[in-house]
Amino acid sequence: MKILVVTQCFYPDIYAVNDIVKQLVERGHEVTVLTGLPDYTTSRIPKEYKWFRKRKQIYHGAKVYRVSTIARHHGAIFRCLNYMSFAISGWIFASLKKWEDFDVIYVWEVSPVTMAIPAIRLKNRYHKPLFLYCMDLWPESIKAMGFQEESLFYTLVHALSKWIYNRCDHIAVSSTPFFDYLNHVIKYPREKMSYLPQYASEELLQENLEKKPTNHTDFLFIGNIGKVQDVEKIIEASARIPQELDYTIHLVGGGTNLESCKKLANDLQQMERIKFYGPVPANQTAAFYKIADACLLTLNGDNLIGHTLPGKVQTYMAAGKPILGAINGAGQEIIKESGCGLCVNAGDVNGLAKAMISFINDRERFSQCGEKARVYFKNEFTAKKHFESLENVLQKMKQKGKREHEISVC
Repeated sequence: MKILVVTQCFYPDIYAVNDIVKQLVERGHEVTVLTGLPDYTTSRIPKEYKWFRKRKQIYHGAKVYRVSTIARHHGAIFRCLNYMSFAISGWIFASLKKWEDFDVIYVWEVSPVTMAIPAIRLKNRYHKPLFLYCMDLWPESIKAMGFQEESLFYTLVHALSKWIYNRCDHIAVSSTPFFDYLNHVIKYPREKMSYLPQYASEELLQENLEKKPTNHTDFLFIGNIGKVQDVEKIIEASARIPQELDYTIHLVGGGTNLESCKKLANDLQQMERIKFYGPVPANQTAAFYKIADACLLTLNGDNLIGHTLPGKVQTYMAAGKPILGAINGAGQEIIKESGCGLCVNAGDVNGLAKAMISFINDRERFSQCGEKARVYFKNEFTAKKHFESLENVLQKMKQKGKREHEISVC
């Protein structure tokens, strides 16, 4: 198939869509990418991308077209400008460029949902089916920014989100709780949705990441450190663990809340117990799993975003590590269903602290959790299963789009 991928987030920033594009090419598809400028790692546009440089590139065989965007910098105002700039620039570029033929449009949608706006323009201009992979719910996501449902801003974003989602021909969701939200809040038809969980690299399955037994316990968190991830609860839980217990928490990743988390750890006198590493490339994470006895998983539970299934769950499972979580929704369901660890409700600091203490004091109780995690991963979260399901949906959309076009021509 000829697939046109639209996403604001792309290489050289570290996102799962990078590998999706690479694998689609390897599976024989002709892939073109419409994206913005990289700014996630530093919140600024790198010098080499300024002044309209590197606007056309090749990434693992895929053609990449970049449109100008305003750097996200820091704060809500620049974040909004960043989102709007891609939507507007992408719309204009989608309207003016003479595109090569393609069969289907694929939108990789995390925040913001407005990244699908250029795809809608392409859909209307070329009468091609539009597939959206939903990993973040809008307008629910803006509640995490402090906006209430009664506010005018929320009302406007709700209307825009509803308009965007309902312009899609098919939506695949990464977490099952998303079905009800999109159906009831957005009024998107249930029959046009499917479940497509994220996958993780299977390379970790092939590696022996078992840590050599010691009396010291190492906990690991890898991923984005933002408001939604609620990493503060890990730090607060650490402060409630008795001083005599011997353990270290390794926090690997960057994000908007990294500095505030460092400050909190310092205020709670946890800097000797908690190590911060900042962002690390995916190909360097195996070394951290090698030293970990268990992985930590938290997500803010104040709204339905907390019901999502973070991609790190799959990676933790592939690494064969027990998972201790404070999370609601799909994450909690999978930990319990697979038997790969312990989980308490989101925000339950005392519960998370007790789970960590239980692990430190009785690791034998969790000795089978890592293997159970890998078994569950092999059954549910492999790239093979993900791409077979994705290709099946896209192929059906392509054929349906062809039939509808032939009918309209007649």
